[in-house]
Amino acid sequence: MAYIYAEHEIEDYGQWERHHEDNADRRAAHGSLGTQAFRPADDENTVVVLQEVADDRLAEALSYYDSEAFAETLESAGVVSVAASAVLAKVHEQDA
Repeated sequence: MAYIYAEHEIEDYGQWERHHEDNADRRAAHGSLGTQAFRPADDENTVVVLQEVADDRLAEALSYYDSEAFAETLESAGVVSVAASAVLAKVHEQDA
């Protein structure tokens, strides 16, 4: 598995969340296996998204995220900027 990390500066969380949920099928069509979203406790205008992607579909997912269609989706969702993004590999997991 690979993970895609993206930190978004957003206008409004409710608007962002609606668009994120509405876009789930499109993300899945390009290799997404699911997402988790986080927000700093002291910053309502930042959302950090961690998405799980099958290794054999990572290039497809990255191509989608680099597309004009996805740029339009971000704009509609009220994303002001993508402050950071990266492809991550899980290197450790431990309970407690």
